[in-house]
Amino acid sequence: MLLKLSISLILIILSFIATYTMFEIFGKTEGRKNMDILKKIHRINGRLFFMIFLFGAIACIYMLSQSKAELTPRATLHAFSAVAIFLLFSLKILFIKYYRQFYSYAKLMGVLIVLLTFNLLAFSTGYSLVTGQSDRAISTKEANVETIASKDGNVENGKRLFSQLCSSCHYTDRRDFRRAAPGLKGLFKEKTLPVSKRPVTDENVTLQIKNPYRYMPSFNDLTDAQIRDIISYLKTL
Repeated sequence: MLLKLSISLILIILSFIATYTMFEIFGKTEGRKNMDILKKIHRINGRLFFMIFLFGAIACIYMLSQSKAELTPRATLHAFSAVAIFLLFSLKILFIKYYRQFYSYAKLMGVLIVLLTFNLLAFSTGYSLVTGQSDRAISTKEANVETIASKDGNVENGKRLFSQLCSSCHYTDRRDFRRAAPGLKGLFKEKTLPVSKRPVTDENVTLQIKNPYRYMPSFNDLTDAQIRDIISYLKTL
């Protein structure tokens, strides 16, 4: 979540710089100063924006390909905005460098790129911040849940822990992926875990909680009793 927030903040700052320099260069008919400096800032800013945007897009594509998740409507809109930004940026470069007869359209494309960037960030990082659905919504240290240590675990305490620590990423009533996290309905009726493909056993689920496969955050500070409670609850889904 911190990496996503950092990339989003940098892209917002670069978008503001791009908008300001473009308006100063093309939006004024008089009183324009330091045009050469503004144009240089605009070019450097554009290159930085494209590199950071491309890095974020590739990282997201890789995560989706590894999780095998189906796109939700929000993720689909996110992907559409990202593809549109990439295409508009590419066309803008072509119009400026090679097809000068279309140069006037490059200004409009710059505005559209900024608007689509804000739209993309609003439906990704903005959504996560507003809803509180970060990669780890509640710290295990803040859970403060009393558990009853028993061989089979306590289902009610497991349900409470799962609600506080896991429900922001995992569905319990279906198998669909939520972002990069699989739904857990009927987990212990399956032969293998949905992402790691390890056999579904208490030991492997414990391993996934303490030392996760791929992108899931680690909950290594949970006690053995708390993990038993969560596993007991998962067996009821």
